[in-house]
This record gives sequence, C-alpha cells and structure tokens, in this order.
Amino acid sequence: MASHLPEGLSPDSVDTLTELMSIVVKLRSAQAAASGGMSTPALGNLAGLPNISGTTGATSVAGGPSGATPALGAMTGSTPLAGGIGAAGNGAGMLSIKELPAATDNLKHKLQRARALVKTLPDVGRSIAQQEAEISELEERRRRQVAMLAKIKDEGLQFASAEQSTRDEGERMVE
Repeated sequence: MASHLPEGLSPDSVDTLTELMSIVVKLRSAQAAASGGMSTPALGNLAGLPNISGTTGATSVAGGPSGATPALGAMTGSTPLAGGIGAAGNGAGMLSIKELPAATDNLKHKLQRARALVKTLPDVGRSIAQQEAEISELEERRRRQVAMLAKIKDEGLQFASAEQSTRDEGERMVE
C-alpha cells in the first residue's frame, strides 16, 4: 500500500537547511565586516558552527574543506543556495541582526505550512503501540495468506496430476 503525500508537501518543501545556512552566512559576514576581523571569502569556514554532517570545526557551508564555500546559486544537497539579495538583505550578501526576523519569515512560514500538511496525513494521531499492534495484525494476516496460497498451490498440483493420470489412462484404453 503506497502512502501519498498531501499536495504541497515534498522533501523540497521542508528543506530548510540550505536557506538557514544562507541566512547564517549573511549574518556572520555582516558581523565580520562590522568587527573587521574576518574577511568575506573566509566565511565558508564558519568555525564553531555545526556543518551539515553535525560536526563542528573548519568546514564549508556544504560540509567540504575550509575555503570551499559554494557560490551563491550552487547546489548543496538537493536545493540550490539562495542567491542575490535575501528576503531582507542589503544586496551585499550581509544581514544585520535587525533584519534577521524579516529574513527568517519565509523559513518560518515554510515550516508552518509543512506542519499543517503533516497534521492532515492519515493516522498521525495514533500512538506507537496502536501502530505496532496493527503491524502485528497485518504480519499475521500476511502469514495466513501465504499459507493459504501454498495450500492452494499444492491442491492445484495434485488436481493437475490427477487430471493427467486420468487422461493417460483414457488414452491407454482407446489404444
């Protein structure tokens, strides 16, 4: 039995990681430019922030080695990085703290839509115990069906064998 996702719910509709990383890079570049401590090309380093694989350290936005920051619009996973001017970006790829709520609005709305769509899926309200009980019932039903098919197959083979024997005897009598 195939399960179908509601209209509008797809893996791309809930992919927030690339959008979130783009916002973080823009925010960090603005902070670095304000402090004058870190140059914009070195922002792919994001030292101390977790990368996509969940580890921390000197890795790029795409999880590669330091300095291997993908260009805006490049593919990272299945979704391209946001390019150009952000939702509230100033056009230079930088984002101030004041612009952060406006920049994350799209992300927040995307998650709200996904949450609402997930709630429309069948059996979302069922407990794990209820689901496990149904799985056990279905496995038992399948086992009984396999046994019944094996019995029908054996009876069919016996019937075919008996029919063949009857035909063979009939042909011998005619001769």
